[in-house]
Amino acid sequence: MTNKVQSSGVLDIIQEKFQNDSIVLVVTAKDNVPTVRSVDSFYYQGSFWIVTDLNCNYVKEIQSNPYVMISDGGHNRFWCKAYVTGHPLDVVNKDIREVFLKVFHHWYKEVNNEDIQSVCYIKATPYKGYVHKDKIGYSFNLDEDVVTIADIKHHIDVKLEPFW
Repeated sequence: MTNKVQSSGVLDIIQEKFQNDSIVLVVTAKDNVPTVRSVDSFYYQGSFWIVTDLNCNYVKEIQSNPYVMISDGGHNRFWCKAYVTGHPLDVVNKDIREVFLKVFHHWYKEVNNEDIQSVCYIKATPYKGYVHKDKIGYSFNLDEDVVTIADIKHHIDVKLEPFW
């Protein structure tokens, strides 16, 4: 079944799954060689947000090639366009910094020294992807305003219990 993005509920599912402190994988590429790393992130108002440092290799890769993939390490994956929004104390980041402080309240100030000028925020906005919930998969393309919804017929939603 094909729907429009807004009426499909796919954006609500992404918000529900990733609005809190979430470990995600960020994949970048340099000279057609992909690299992946795990980062803390959250999804807010249509984008994934990351606090990091301008000196990190993946930030440099984003600055030269803004197309990244974000995944939860499972089947949920998002093709995004990412960019550095600046230092957390920049005026443009005032509102999102408040969200960072709420979402990462246990560790934000302890881990991020905002006196260091290279601390920065990354905003990664999905333009297409795949997310699942309740044995239903949603393949979406925001640019085309299309979501394909299908029942999942394989192991994607299996919840395994420990055997010990």
